[in-house]
Amino acid sequence: MASSSVTTPLLADDAPRQQSPRAQHRAELNTAPKKRLLNFWDGVSLTLGIQIGSGIFISPALVARNTSSELPALAVWTAGGLLAWACAACYIEMGTRLPVNGGPQEYLAHCFGDLLGFMASWGCIFGIKPCSAAILALFIADYVCDVAGFGYRGLVALGVVALVTAVNCTGNRLSNVSTKILLACKTIGVGFVIVMGFAVLILPDLLPPPPADAPREPPPAKGDAGSYTDALVAAMWAYSGWEVLSFVGGDLQNPSRNVPRVINVSMVVVLAFTLFANVAYFSALSFDEVARSTTVGLTFSQRFLGRAGSIIYAVAICLSSLGTLNVKTFAAGRLTQAAAERGYLPLLMKTVASGSDEDEESDGDHLSEVQSARSMFSFLGRPARFGDGSIPLSAILFNSLLASAFVLAGDISALISLMGEIYRIPKT
Repeated sequence: MASSSVTTPLLADDAPRQQSPRAQHRAELNTAPKKRLLNFWDGVSLTLGIQIGSGIFISPALVARNTSSELPALAVWTAGGLLAWACAACYIEMGTRLPVNGGPQEYLAHCFGDLLGFMASWGCIFGIKPCSAAILALFIADYVCDVAGFGYRGLVALGVVALVTAVNCTGNRLSNVSTKILLACKTIGVGFVIVMGFAVLILPDLLPPPPADAPREPPPAKGDAGSYTDALVAAMWAYSGWEVLSFVGGDLQNPSRNVPRVINVSMVVVLAFTLFANVAYFSALSFDEVARSTTVGLTFSQRFLGRAGSIIYAVAICLSSLGTLNVKTFAAGRLTQAAAERGYLPLLMKTVASGSDEDEESDGDHLSEVQSARSMFSFLGRPARFGDGSIPLSAILFNSLLASAFVLAGDISALISLMGEIYRIPKT
């Protein structure tokens, strides 16, 4: 007679896996009915909100520094986009079969057990998510400091992290509205680059002459395999964000229908925007100017609009990046809370409604383990209680602290390379 503790993994239908009572309890939490708040357009705005914007303004310089000319750079962008779409197609399959919050952590834990789920969870929570948030905060700080003319870059970046954290702590409605408004800002910003770049291709006389202080000596040429690998990592980072839907799958309405539609529509739009934007950069700026610029969007806008106009455009770029950071913070909070429900993190990282009796039995399991080690840390075994429980408050605050720690490292290129190394770890 089959035991009630036997489940069937998704990727191994003929190999049932034994689960502990605690794992069964977590599975019940994940499959319990819950109100799904995100519709198709919410999903599209989340995915486009995290993909379009900051990567188009950060990665072109990093790709150009590691390639030899325009055509190899565009080839890297194309390869990165197709590879990202292939990865997204895998997430479509998994997201429709297991529509819960948590992303790769949930897929790996369900198919292969808690060890791989735990590793994926910690890699995302302590590495990829805060590292990516720090990159965006530093990028915004670069633009603000360039325009305002002061050098408190790290302090500005920390302020950006605090601002986005505050928005996400106020509620899901404000976060969703902010995402859509900022998506409109970033679409206008990228649209300006594309329109002006293609206008120059059609009418070259529209291009103003380069400033007198523009660099004349080209940077050292790079064409070895290692350089192209770094270029591909930078391009893949620009395309990243298609996976955000998997972290909030438990909040998406009709996932079997909406997950494929949201991801495929988003990938078509993002691939087109990114390739067109890079063609536009190379039509208005020399390859060397793109490679040398740390704020390529600002360099591009200064060429057409002058100093005053570039300040307005810098504000649009910063708003665009704020939108991306807002979505990343939204998703990271749900991932961290899902990890707490699975026992990968202390239950303190889960938020429930104030005065709720939810998870009292689970609290006891966690408390007994923690208190057996040291009773003074017993608070880690209790969920946080805030509002109606829909805002993962403790998880959002925890993620903001991690992002702030990465901000103190202060180097965008090094942080992107670190993310590439984290992604490689499970393959070694």
